[in-house]
Amino acid sequence: MTRRPRSKNANVPAAATLVALTAAFVVATAGAQAPDAPTGPPSIVDVLVSGQGEAVPGIKVTLAPDIGRPAEQWNVGDSKPLGIALTDATGHARFNDVPPGKYVVTSGCATVANWIAGNYASRVEAFGGRTIAVTLTMRRGGMVRGKAMQGEQALKRCDLRTDSPDAMSTTCGMMSASLVDSATGGFTIARVPIGAQMWIKGSIDFGVGDLGVWKSVQMAKPETLDVVLPFPSLAAKDLGTLVIKFRPDTPAVTDSGNAALTLSQPDGSWRFEASPRIAGVDSVTTVKGLPAGGYQIRPYAAVGTAKWWNASTDSVHVKAGESTVYIVKAHLR
Repeated sequence: MTRRPRSKNANVPAAATLVALTAAFVVATAGAQAPDAPTGPPSIVDVLVSGQGEAVPGIKVTLAPDIGRPAEQWNVGDSKPLGIALTDATGHARFNDVPPGKYVVTSGCATVANWIAGNYASRVEAFGGRTIAVTLTMRRGGMVRGKAMQGEQALKRCDLRTDSPDAMSTTCGMMSASLVDSATGGFTIARVPIGAQMWIKGSIDFGVGDLGVWKSVQMAKPETLDVVLPFPSLAAKDLGTLVIKFRPDTPAVTDSGNAALTLSQPDGSWRFEASPRIAGVDSVTTVKGLPAGGYQIRPYAAVGTAKWWNASTDSVHVKAGESTVYIVKAHLR
């Protein structure tokens, strides 16, 4: 029996069918993986910036595409803003013709007239031609207008720090202190929270340590308060010397350390802090130029490779114009 030779084109129809099916699958899959962007009529995003029920005008509000990060973290490097608008006299900023999609609305931390930012960002979704209402919040603040003085003289340099343990927290800045004017000693503290106690600490370099003045401020209403930070005028006759003898209870070489010294006035008007170095097996440290008065002394060891020691917190009185000796009785840990 003679076999009939097989045609070379016998598989062509099947191959063509397979190619066609594969092409159709690729087209269908591509369509499923790349859906069209949201469509529909544009919407309106109406933003109200409210400060405890009061409209806040003049606040810059930004509307930008949402890339999925927390709204408070948005910045111009994330997405190009769709629009920027200032709130009007009624506290509203209005964005018209907003295409369907997800957006971030934010006023950032920038405020006016000592307002303190609260909920300053939100994520929204525009769809169906609707008007989306968003409320961002702020709260009232005040201002301190201060002057750092030492006797009758304005201080040319003073470091300022503020703290308010009972103020409502915010991720935006508040109680922001300016630099001290070297000619007048003047400074300002903006966005001071209402109804909370704020502490202002001013400190200056006083040779062997820091001289500090604390001032408490509490506002019952939005206002500008005038405050003076009165640093004491200390002359040579008001200063003394402290001789610290380090006496560990071992002949072995121990870690070096410090003796934290704190002098606080009974009326809380000012305080002095220093932390001279103490070290060695049997060393003597002389600290000159200390304001006279009763000090708390807290010797402590620095972490090192030698033997650690500890010593009790104690008190020592430095007399004006005299040398006072204090012995640190250190014990191995």
